[in-house]
Amino acid sequence: MDKDSSEILNRMLVRIAKENQYYESKINIKSVSTGGANYTSFLHNATISAPGKDYLNLFVKQAALGEKIRSSTKILIYEIENFFYNKLLKNYEAIEERYMVPSEHRLITPKFYASNDECCKEILILEDMTSKGYQSFNRFETIDWKYASKSVQNLAKLHALSFAWSVNDPERFKNTTKLNLNAYISLWLDLLKNATTRAIEVTRPENKERMEKFCKDVTKNDVFRDFFNPIRRPVIAHGDYRPSNLLHRKLDDGEIEVISVDYQTLFKSNPIFDLMYFIFTGSDKNFRKNHFKETIEHYYKELRAALERLNLDPDDIYPREDFDYELKKMMPFGLLISMFLLLIITVEEEDAPKVEEANEINDFLVPPNNLYKERLNDIIDDYIDMGIL
Repeated sequence: MDKDSSEILNRMLVRIAKENQYYESKINIKSVSTGGANYTSFLHNATISAPGKDYLNLFVKQAALGEKIRSSTKILIYEIENFFYNKLLKNYEAIEERYMVPSEHRLITPKFYASNDECCKEILILEDMTSKGYQSFNRFETIDWKYASKSVQNLAKLHALSFAWSVNDPERFKNTTKLNLNAYISLWLDLLKNATTRAIEVTRPENKERMEKFCKDVTKNDVFRDFFNPIRRPVIAHGDYRPSNLLHRKLDDGEIEVISVDYQTLFKSNPIFDLMYFIFTGSDKNFRKNHFKETIEHYYKELRAALERLNLDPDDIYPREDFDYELKKMMPFGLLISMFLLLIITVEEEDAPKVEEANEINDFLVPPNNLYKERLNDIIDDYIDMGIL
């Protein structure tokens, strides 16, 4: 952390201590290794202690992308996440309160404490959920049914609240332009075009021709944009709903609880975007063989239940025919997103790109390793079996 950012963070933590009546406080900051899993932020744990008080455990995200990469991408780190915690989440909480949603069915998020919005010195301070027993998912492992079922249940809550907000306040939902993705589409397209080159290189010879045709078709500008856009009814998608951006903890009854974090990629899209994103960045061939259809059905069942708790008719808001129509249109997206995301998910820590001022955006496309080759070729086989490839 540079000197300026360090001073800014210390001032923020001192202010948090005072606001929470931690007098004569002591502040401790410890950097956290992401193990090659995070390219946009430096992470820290911070604790505030004071006589007669429990520790205040905080999680700090500090922007890592420098001026060079931002000049080409116009990225504003944490702008959307700030919007989520300070505005959107308050709307969601008010909706849950209005319809008296039971506590076990409410969306769980870290508590927001403070942020600094100065460009290239952005800092976001949240509650440290690991102090409550939550832990991150091992990105080298693949999901099982218990984890997947709870993850799509959480996703259904998130989407249902978005639908409810669009019904309760349609004008504000429509006019929230910061959740439109247009500014990022060209960035995504450039990244994926480069990722497809790596994907084709590692595709088994007998499937290479199919993959070349698939990549050529889905990276056409208009086709590609359709995967990110709303189809029949818009929803605020998480935008990066993969196990690396979820936390889980084991409950006393042996069940697990899964919550989503990292809300810096929210945008208006279709519900299937997050669902395909989760399945194909977190599963292996065996899971998809046994639970692919079950996961999809479970999501829709949980979405209907979440909508009903918010006093909404699922058959009016998002009927099964719309869900099936969008699912069919979005199926190719699972393979497309895996080509890029699996490069990041499977990279060994020593091979992960170092986030420095000199980075170009395509420096984040790391060379494919054996785990990437295995997972991607398994997905290609699945898409051939499904008749999509």
